Amino acid sequence: MADGVDFYSLFLVVIVILLIAYLLIDTFTKKPKKKEYVTRELLKCVKCGFSVEREFEPGDFIGLVKDKCHKCGGDLRVEGIYSVEKEKILKPGNP
Repeated sequence: MADGVDFYSLFLVVIVILLIAYLLIDTFTKKPKKKEYVTRELLKCVKCGFSVEREFEPGDFIGLVKDKCHKCGGDLRVEGIYSVEKEKILKPGNP
């Protein structure tokens, strides 16, 4: 009977060690989260140089006149189209 108790104790210790090893390996080998990107476009006034960043709309291209300037009434042209990490987009009112 004493041999049986030792066998079960050894079995339990081995199972606990394997569980700890599995948890450690699982914790340290996790892949980093994929970064989410958003496509943005830079609009710039041809008269006063005022610029604004907006979300990209399908069909837009560099040089397209999209809107009127809020400061001087000149044309706002698409100057650049690029991707930005979703976390790094500035919200209105934030520095």
